[in-house]
Amino acid sequence: MPRPPGELYRRLLDLRSYGTWWPGASARPRDGGLSLDLPAAGVAAATTEGHREDTGLYVRLDGRGLQGTLEWYLEPFKEGTVVHVIVDAEPRGRWSARRVRRLRAGIRSALTALRAGR
Repeated sequence: MPRPPGELYRRLLDLRSYGTWWPGASARPRDGGLSLDLPAAGVAAATTEGHREDTGLYVRLDGRGLQGTLEWYLEPFKEGTVVHVIVDAEPRGRWSARRVRRLRAGIRSALTALRAGR
């Protein structure tokens, strides 16, 4: 079922909800902020760094395995929305090509679940 950009934007803006629709992810309060545990990336402090109403947002990630940003960009298309995601991050510690592939697979699962409205 096609989802309008505004609906998806509200879901993405609520970082606490990521664990409800992103398979393998979880969110929990941490030192006055929020901690996200993303598939293959591990736990990172997460904060919304910037956003454009109904269009996209930047999420700052700062963790042991990954530091950088996760950008969501929403593009209206026909009756629905195309969701783009860009991870601009520096790996920390022992990151391998295998872990990067697992993170990409996790993001694909997240996009599928987000579009399905789970």
